[in-house]
Amino acid sequence: MLVPPRATIASLRGKPAAINFWASWCEPCREEAPAFERLTRRLRGRAALVGVDWEDDRAAALAFVDRYGWTFPSLRGTAGSVAERYGIFGLPMTFVLDRDGRIVEVLRGPQTAGDIARALGLPTRARG
Repeated sequence: MLVPPRATIASLRGKPAAINFWASWCEPCREEAPAFERLTRRLRGRAALVGVDWEDDRAAALAFVDRYGWTFPSLRGTAGSVAERYGIFGLPMTFVLDRDGRIVEVLRGPQTAGDIARALGLPTRARG
């Protein structure tokens, strides 16, 4: 579900986090979308995953989240907002934050659950 943008980077501090910028019209975003819900189940509170829908129609974004069964928070971003502050120039793009909220890695293009788990410093499995 899309949640109000009251969530902050500060609220993620204390555990590693991945922030994924996506859009319903982005084909590579559709490629990686199923992996994110699988990853959410594997995290079990050891890390956080947050999506940021970038410049998307609200109805299309909600349909995307529903289609892939996402249960993790996904915020709405617009031009001039968080996406520009992060320097987004293409989708999908995932920022990995350490426990202190510092960006430690930027992953460009579609990712697997294993890619994100590795970047978060969690045990990985075979591709997924």
